[in-house]
Amino acid sequence: MKKLIISALILLSYQAEAQIKAVTDEGKEVVLFDNGTWKFANDSDAKALETITTNETPFTKDKTSTFLYRSKKVNAGVYVNPKIWKFTDAFKTPVLEYAFINNLNSNLFGIFTSETVEVGTLKNLKELLVTTTQSRADYFRLKESEYRTVNGLKVLYLRYLVNAKGLDFEYQTYAYLTDNGYCSITAYSFSKYFDQYKKELDQYINGLVEVKKAEGTQTVEVYETPPPPPAKIKSKN
Repeated sequence: MKKLIISALILLSYQAEAQIKAVTDEGKEVVLFDNGTWKFANDSDAKALETITTNETPFTKDKTSTFLYRSKKVNAGVYVNPKIWKFTDAFKTPVLEYAFINNLNSNLFGIFTSETVEVGTLKNLKELLVTTTQSRADYFRLKESEYRTVNGLKVLYLRYLVNAKGLDFEYQTYAYLTDNGYCSITAYSFSKYFDQYKKELDQYINGLVEVKKAEGTQTVEVYETPPPPPAKIKSKN
């Protein structure tokens, strides 16, 4: 059972039917019962955390996303529009490979992360990502979680709200299992801008592709769309 924190700020606590309202570590409002059980006060919060739906719509890379950043750890990468998304090395963490700022709107951001750890399923990966994000945020709320097909790959899509140090952000992430780990590609902005610029944020995450990881010091390659086909071997006959 999740650890529950009783919030002194909740003024609507009551004794009717032996119920008390409380807030979890993740910012979810719950109802406590005298018998030690509890439930979410908002059914949609429970559903989002427990359910993964399936979106049958295929998602594809935008034709203007022609600049490929290959992962250095897993067989995946991301195509971006180089006129819109500018690479930055201002953010560094053990799992972060690439970070971007929208060149036309400095309130839009993108990141590409990866880890060479064994994760069984996309559902397991959801639990890992949600738990990690919750532990680092002052407030977390998962709004959507669904399976999607992106450029022929089965991925997990997450959309969630986070408050960190008094700032409200909204995120959307594609998480993809590779042969030796996983990667996630995330687009985010301040919450008040998210819906207004969702098209640009969608364009960024839809650049996720399966591609051979970069070898040695090679980190970036530029291709026209689509990527060039592999060289053909001439027959000796």
